[in-house]
Order: sequence, then C-alpha cells, then structure tokens
Amino acid sequence: MSVKAPDHSAAAKHTGHDTSAQVRTYLTIFGALAALTLLTVGVAYMNLPHAAGVVIALVIAATKVFLIASFFMHLRGEARLINWSIAVCLALLLVLIVFVLPDLGIHELEEASREAAQHAPSPYVHAE
Repeated sequence: MSVKAPDHSAAAKHTGHDTSAQVRTYLTIFGALAALTLLTVGVAYMNLPHAAGVVIALVIAATKVFLIASFFMHLRGEARLINWSIAVCLALLLVLIVFVLPDLGIHELEEASREAAQHAPSPYVHAE
C-alpha cells in the first residue's frame, strides 16, 4: 500500500493563499532593503557635512523601518488602534530627532577636516 503525498498546490488554491505572490513580495522587500543598505554605505563614503550625512542616514533608516514593520511584521493589515499607536510613537521620535538636529551643525574643526580630506590625495589611486 503506497501513501500519496498531499498536493499542497491544490490546498493553497482552495484556501486562497498565493504563496508565490508572497514570496515575490518578500524578495522584493529584501532587494529594497539591500539597496538601501548599499545606499547608506555609499553616503557614508561621500564627503558630506555631518548634519547632511546624519539626516540622509535617518531618512534611509526610517524607510527601512517602515518596510520591515509593514511587510515582515505584517502591520499593514492590523487594526487601527495598533497603527495609531505606532503613528504616535513615530511622531514622538520625530520630535526628539528635531530637538537633536541643531546640535549637528557644522563646527569649525569638522569643516577643516573635511576640507583637508578633499584636498588630500586619494588612498585608492596608485601613483605610478
């Protein structure tokens, strides 16, 4: 007597779950997170003023948090109470960030080191 393996594709069609669409969504979000991580690394290597670098890094990090919370933590389909409580927390976080931003202004020593780095020869170029 042989036992036949269950047909999972038929079960998926019966319950209405399209796992291939979910896998595509997760792979797309993974690709977006990887691209945002590479963008963060790229911005770190630019000679931007400190404040601009911090603001750009915070925007990229906030985008990554949104993607993770929405798709991997499945908060897109949650009740309104959870979404409102998350919105309140994010608003308070934004207030704290705004209070810290004036401390990230350009200081003389930072500006001098940035100027020196721009005029120094690049360690990545080999002189022949």
